[in-house]
Amino acid sequence: MTISFIAAVARNGVVGRDGKMPWRVPGEQKGFKAATMGHPMVMGRRTFESHGLLPGRRHIVLTRDPDWSADGVEVARSVDETLFLVGDQDFFVTGGAQVWALFAPYADRMVLSEIPLEPEGDTYFPGWPLTDSPTWREAAREPHDGWTVLTYERRKPRAQVEVGPRIAGSAEAGATEIKAGASCAIGDGERLLLTRREDNGLWCLPGGGAEVGETWSEAAVREAREETGLQVAVDSVLSAYSNPDVVIVYPDGRRRAIFGVCFRAHVIDGTAGTSDEVTESAWFTKVEAARLPIIPAHRPLVRAFFENDSATTIFD
Repeated sequence: MTISFIAAVARNGVVGRDGKMPWRVPGEQKGFKAATMGHPMVMGRRTFESHGLLPGRRHIVLTRDPDWSADGVEVARSVDETLFLVGDQDFFVTGGAQVWALFAPYADRMVLSEIPLEPEGDTYFPGWPLTDSPTWREAAREPHDGWTVLTYERRKPRAQVEVGPRIAGSAEAGATEIKAGASCAIGDGERLLLTRREDNGLWCLPGGGAEVGETWSEAAVREAREETGLQVAVDSVLSAYSNPDVVIVYPDGRRRAIFGVCFRAHVIDGTAGTSDEVTESAWFTKVEAARLPIIPAHRPLVRAFFENDSATTIFD
């Protein structure tokens, strides 16, 4: 999943005034259409109402208004619900300023049409200008008659998940290593503990790679402690799992397919917290977890936790 911001930005950072763009540059919006066609677009309510439905694209509107709806639009109430609706697809965030700010921790690139004007406005692109940004670097510059398309990429890329039929073994995917992993489905009655990954913003079970000299269960317990601060005890094997249709691409370019064991576990001591690898940890019921953006490899594990009380499941 690649998350892209797309916008037209004046030299002074203005992107709008009174719900409209305070300029008219012939031809500039053709680039917006070409880039977003066939992809989901995520936007705020005011941004949607400024242009309405655009053909050939899914429209997901993020709004706090519980009563708002519109024909042909999917409505989300949070960033997590938006990511859940999108699934594993690449998508564009089209504004406005508050929505861009909410997705800033998750964005992978920005496609910005710089307009050589300095109009008055009431809406600004967050963080503009990006020239000296510690997070973003200019990757491409494409001049046009009346505007310039600037493409920015993260200096440190997010971890990405690539999904496709047998992608782990395909030549097109490049050299892929096998990662032996262990994870914990830590339960508390009818709730399951999930953590949000620092490197991609998605939810998952506590876990990671097994080290030399460890058993599977020892690795799972250690990872739970390092990521959340919890002391846990293993109850049983929930699942042995692998998925040749999923490859994790790490920020340093390594590509790994996961083969692992997931254990049911319970808390002995401590309160779930965060770490360098985890920005958030929380307990979820089955209904709540069903609407979360969870990394592909752990989606069947979460379902198995809530649907299977004791038997071991093997995912191919």
